Amino acid sequence: VIIFSLLLSCFTLSPASAFPLTVLYKPRGSFSSLAHLLPLSLPLPTMLSSRLGSRALRAGLRSLSTFKTTVQGKPDTTEFSVFFVDKEGKKVSPWHVIPMQTGKGVYTYINEIPKNTKAKMEVSTKVELNPIKQDIKNGKLRYFTYDMGTNGIPFNYGLMPQTFEDPNEAHKDTGLKGDADPIDIVELGLLPLPVGGLYQVKVLGVLAMLDEGETDWKLICIRTDDPRAKNLDTVADFQRLPEGERTLSMIRHWFQYYKTTDGKPENKFAFDGKYKDRDYALQVIEDVHHHWRKLVKGELANKKGFWLPPDMPIF
Repeated sequence: VIIFSLLLSCFTLSPASAFPLTVLYKPRGSFSSLAHLLPLSLPLPTMLSSRLGSRALRAGLRSLSTFKTTVQGKPDTTEFSVFFVDKEGKKVSPWHVIPMQTGKGVYTYINEIPKNTKAKMEVSTKVELNPIKQDIKNGKLRYFTYDMGTNGIPFNYGLMPQTFEDPNEAHKDTGLKGDADPIDIVELGLLPLPVGGLYQVKVLGVLAMLDEGETDWKLICIRTDDPRAKNLDTVADFQRLPEGERTLSMIRHWFQYYKTTDGKPENKFAFDGKYKDRDYALQVIEDVHHHWRKLVKGELANKKGFWLPPDMPIF
């Protein structure tokens, strides 16, 4: 049962066959860093919905399942884009439209960079409708050059929608302003997740990275359908797992050194590099969601030219 569950964890599960399933596809022969992790839409048998747990979780997943992805362009090109569409087939912004929460204590994770890949993918905050694209610097596509023997980034990496790290306000504990991006998520799953995959996650804690004079929070999360999740509430719980301490050390090591192979200095951390617990992380989430609300309501100056929906309802 455990092995079957782990195999299923590479899927974006849907509670009914009417909803899409994002799967991993690995073509035969050679492939680019992303070609084997493109989203495909396939139906999922209703019988699998029982493993999703409570009625609230299933209802939350149904709300996420109304969104699908559509791919334009080829991987490893500037044209490659993953757009999100709603149940009516209309393209929507994953940053602004997809809900941050789908239930009490359950948050939304958008996977941008699959584990064990090198292409630096991200939601394009300044591009219309905010598709996921490969980052470009000095006219060239960006790839991770630092490698810990994992063929790229050693964890799934993405963001929590409807959040914004305010570049105008210094955090009271770090003393530094935000990095002007949605808050990042490190997903602790064992298998790579596809670009643009949507998942429900539990928040376990947060790491406060200090990147070139800015606060860059890294939420530590685990998918609600991960077999380990039911026994985990905090990073301390995860640390007690056989692989826990090693995994958390690896995550911190990656963030400290991943830019050094591009000629940049090591990143620093607040709190002496210690992970803060779940309660602290939830307060950080509350803060960055508040900053996002101010941004889309026009209460924060949009000096960097972020793309914002013109008709975004804010409650």
